[in-house]
Amino acid sequence: MAMWDNSTLSKMERLRFENIIDMGLAYSTMLRVFVEGSKKELADRLIGMTVEKIFNAGSKDEFDKAHADFCNWGICTIRQAKGGALASYGQIVKTLDVTLKVAVYYSYLPSCDQSKKLCEWLNSAVDTNMMYELRKKHPNAIKPWPTTVKEVDKNAYLKLQQLVRQEITTEYDDAITPPQYDDDKWREANQ
Repeated sequence: MAMWDNSTLSKMERLRFENIIDMGLAYSTMLRVFVEGSKKELADRLIGMTVEKIFNAGSKDEFDKAHADFCNWGICTIRQAKGGALASYGQIVKTLDVTLKVAVYYSYLPSCDQSKKLCEWLNSAVDTNMMYELRKKHPNAIKPWPTTVKEVDKNAYLKLQQLVRQEITTEYDDAITPPQYDDDKWREANQ
């Protein structure tokens, strides 16, 4: 596999890449909770280094490290529009997970072959509706259960991801990935 290097992309490849990142950020619906100008900060960080590290990940551990690095940067950098407090882990991680879903799962970046591998490592972009449904099935799995994305801390996030993977095993016979789980649950909630 060739390494992804966004500095060597042609002008049109770079525009496509930047537009996909912009679409992912907008699709996350989280930009509305961040201060003005956050979209540029998030996009610059994603385009500048995070996505390249994720796209070049050779293992789940490398992927998880790049994912965690972005989230740690985000909770120390991005502020909420209401009150100016730093963004929560849940807000940042949902932004990242949705953006990666758009880039990797929907847009096949960095390549079709690498996208297939990365889709196995992507996390579910758990939203309030999915948390509610998971809580009904697993009421004692998280104490206290977050009721909003804003309330999700790193420990709750990791437990939510375990529960999603458990659901994928039990409900789908391991035949789908976390982004596909998102799609299915989102459709169910919006029918």
